[in-house]
Amino acid sequence: MTSNCSVNPETLLEALAEPFEPKEIEWRVQSAARRQNGTQLLVVPYIDSRSVMNRLDDVCKTHWQSHFDKIEVGGKEAFQCRLSIYIGNEWITRTDAAEVSDIEGVKGGHSNALKRAAVQFKIGRYLYGLPKFWVPLQDSGEHRVYGKFKISGQQEQLKGYFNPPTLPNWALPAAMQKQQDPKETKKTEQEKSQESKNNNRKPSQQEQDLTEDQKKEIVLERVKQLCEYLEIPNGFPVPLLKKANEGKSINFGTATTEELRKLYQVLLPVNFYVTECRKLGLNEEDMIYYAQITCKVKLESIHSLYFKMSKQIAEETLELVPEATSQQAV
Repeated sequence: MTSNCSVNPETLLEALAEPFEPKEIEWRVQSAARRQNGTQLLVVPYIDSRSVMNRLDDVCKTHWQSHFDKIEVGGKEAFQCRLSIYIGNEWITRTDAAEVSDIEGVKGGHSNALKRAAVQFKIGRYLYGLPKFWVPLQDSGEHRVYGKFKISGQQEQLKGYFNPPTLPNWALPAAMQKQQDPKETKKTEQEKSQESKNNNRKPSQQEQDLTEDQKKEIVLERVKQLCEYLEIPNGFPVPLLKKANEGKSINFGTATTEELRKLYQVLLPVNFYVTECRKLGLNEEDMIYYAQITCKVKLESIHSLYFKMSKQIAEETLELVPEATSQQAV
C-alpha cells in the first residue's frame, strides 16, 4: 500500500479505497426474521474510527488533518467533520456530519462524522456495494446478540450469537483475494447489484410461453417473497389483495394472475424503498420519517405505505436521505 501523499491522486484514492481485512470489519444486526430453519439475522458491516485513522496514517502519514464544528441537524446536536488530505500541492477537504451518539455522546459524534467524511475519500465506500447478509442466530458464536427486534410485526427479545458472513472475493484486500478466472471476476462484480434488481423486476419479464397456471404460480411466489421480506403480519395480505382489486371478495386461492399482479405492483415500490433504506442502514423509524415528508401523511408503520408510495415517490424520498445518515459503513 502506498504511503506517499505526493503521488498521483488516482493512486492515492486507490490506496485509501483498498478493502479492509475481515478482522477489521464490525457487524451490526439490522433486523431479524423467522424462517423454517430458525431465526435469521440481517447483519450489515461497518468500520470503526480507529480503522479509518489507521488507514489515513498508513497511506498519508502526517499529510492529513481533521477539524470538528458543533452544529444542529433537525434541532439535534451534531458535529461536522472537515477531513483534509494534502494531495499534490494543496489541501483537499471533504465534509460530512453526524448527530451526537446517545451512548458515546460527543465522542460518538466525532467518530461517526469522521467516518462519514472519510467515505468521501473512498475509505470503506465499497461496503455499500456488498449484498445483504443473512446469518443464523446460534447458541454460540463470535458476536453476541441481545436486544428487541420486530419479527412478523411483533417486538421480540432475542439473545444468542452469530458468526460473521464470508465476504466476496472482491471485498478483500488484494493480498487476500483468491486468483479467479477473469470471466468469474466480471460475473462477481455484476452480481453485486443483481439481488436488488431481482427483488424489483416485473413479473412479465420471464412469463413468455407459459401457461396461465404457471404465470399465476410465478406471480404468487413473488408476492409471497415480498410479503416475507416486508414482514407483513399474518392476516394482512388478504385485505391488501382485496383493496388492490377495488374491494373484490377474493383470496389467494381464487385470485387470477392479473389480480395477484395488482397486489404485486402495490408492494413493489415499498419493497424497493425498504431495500434501499436497509442498504443505507436506516431503521424503520428513519424510513417512516422520510416517507412522511413525501407522502405528506402521518404513517404508523412501513405497512402504512401500501397504496401511498409509488416508485417515483420512493425515489424522491431516497433523495432526501443524506449520505451522512448512512450507517452501513460507519
